Amino acid sequence: MYKIWRVMDPRATLLAIFVFLILLGLTIHFGLLATEDLDWHSDGRPAPLVERAAALRAEAGLPY
Repeated sequence: MYKIWRVMDPRATLLAIFVFLILLGLTIHFGLLATEDLDWHSDGRPAPLVERAAALRAEAGLPY
């Protein structure tokens, strides 16, 4: 393993990995937010559970 670090600069390699992982995470999150079913900002619940949650709220007498 030490031979790899003699060829590549450890700081530049770790910085590149860090930047790649941040960009990958942002891409995945914004990709999920762009979908209709997995957008957690619109209602906070996955699409299949919306009707069930509305029924439970109505049974409990909650306004929302």
